[in-house]
Amino acid sequence: MRLEAPTGAKVEARLMTVRQAAEYLSVPVPTLYTRVWQRSIPFVRLGRSIRFDRKDLDQLIEASKVRPLDATVTMTFQGRQQQ
Repeated sequence: MRLEAPTGAKVEARLMTVRQAAEYLSVPVPTLYTRVWQRSIPFVRLGRSIRFDRKDLDQLIEASKVRPLDATVTMTFQGRQQQ
């Protein structure tokens, strides 16, 4: 979501709604609510509203990446090894 700054420059909004964050993470909205309830995802509470900081979501994505065990041998989608 972009906002217009007084100078006319585009500013990237830092906080996202539940729906925006779910779209950003490519997960269903109920999944995010479950993770909030479990306190397994960082969130910001503004009164009764829940918002997600884009920086926290980016860190979550990086921390959730599964790295290959051996970078020299990768598997193709058909399950064959590629040299």
